[in-house]
Amino acid sequence: MQRRKTRTKRPELGAAAFCLAGCGSGSEHRVAPQPKLPAPVASALASRSDEVAQALVGGDQCRALSLAQQLQQETISAINADRVPGAFQERLGSTVADLLSRIQCVPTVKPPDRGKHKGKGKGKGKKHKGDD
Repeated sequence: MQRRKTRTKRPELGAAAFCLAGCGSGSEHRVAPQPKLPAPVASALASRSDEVAQALVGGDQCRALSLAQQLQQETISAINADRVPGAFQERLGSTVADLLSRIQCVPTVKPPDRGKHKGKGKGKGKKHKGDD
């Protein structure tokens, strides 16, 4: 009689692993599911955040600041409407506020125009007949 080499499958190991993963040990010890940010809220805030990043990369600090202010308003609105789970509210709000505080917008100032303007001073300081 010839012995054949066979691979031994150990079904008891597979069943044990499966049971440990899903069967439980008799006590009702379950881990609460992690809260999730609803996809529409996450998508909207991520999109606005990407716009802020693009403006910063493009060197447009004032546009980035404006977009970050919109992001903050949208974040606050989502939190107030209970669309952001409590576990995320504080961190999300403070992260957006931190971003906003880091953006410095220094508007460019146009040099004064020293040319003559049409109509400038017309009628000022002149007296017309009968104005006494």
